[in-house]
Amino acid sequence: MDEILERVKTNRPALERWLRLLPGYAGYKEKEQRRDADRILRETIGQRLQELADRLLGLQRELAGRDLSHVDEIDRLVRRIQALADQIRVGRYGYAGFFDAIRVEEAALEALYQFDADLLQKVEELQKDVEPLDSAIRGGGDLLSALRPLERRIQELQVAWTRRMEVLARVS
Repeated sequence: MDEILERVKTNRPALERWLRLLPGYAGYKEKEQRRDADRILRETIGQRLQELADRLLGLQRELAGRDLSHVDEIDRLVRRIQALADQIRVGRYGYAGFFDAIRVEEAALEALYQFDADLLQKVEELQKDVEPLDSAIRGGGDLLSALRPLERRIQELQVAWTRRMEVLARVS
């Protein structure tokens, strides 16, 4: 996830490079860049979750044509994923502006960024957990055993997001 932060740093205009020479500005700008990286990372997580929800909706439609027994379970998973994607996209950032009264320390910013990086990893694992469901729907396999890992992974994501928000509440 550090590559996102580095991309933000290298794309700053010449004026900002000059302003970094001002006392106090460099630390402020570093935090601002971390906030931009956090925003990009969370937008990516939200987008990947939405893509996953869309994929599950497609699988649900495919299943509905043959068997309605587990359509509701897939629908619940889709709604949970979409709700989580929305929460992640619009959740509080881990940094207050330069003139704001509330400040988040650098160590706390790093911890929040690590939470987001871990969320992205869990989303990638969730994407892999969809493969058995896809195979079960297309090949007539055991849907229940394919759905359970998805439910557990979504729960892990929700817990991780809740923990992130709790940490942010304590430091701000």
